[in-house]
Amino acid sequence: MDSRETSKLVLDWHDRRVVAAGSGCTSLGTSARSDLTVPGEYASREHAHIECRKQYFVFVDHSTNGSYIQTEDEQVTFVRRGEFKLWGNGWIALGERLNLETAVRFQHT
Repeated sequence: MDSRETSKLVLDWHDRRVVAAGSGCTSLGTSARSDLTVPGEYASREHAHIECRKQYFVFVDHSTNGSYIQTEDEQVTFVRRGEFKLWGNGWIALGERLNLETAVRFQHT
């Protein structure tokens, strides 16, 4: 079995959950068409997406305000119009600094 078939990334924001798996993309933003709609003053309609590449997931930011990503080692990385390889578990904030009200939780399963 291909590792992409078993590798999943679970995204949680309040009562919403999206599972990214396989070779598809998962979109995040304020648009109702996003796979995970996350309202926010500094988030864009089509803020970012997550791609599954081989055996890992990549966060791709398309926004003006960027995104903050915290990985399980508690390091926070700012990404604007760039990419970041997601590993372990952590948090993603669209357009503003991390806080529990606005951040999306990600977990590899």
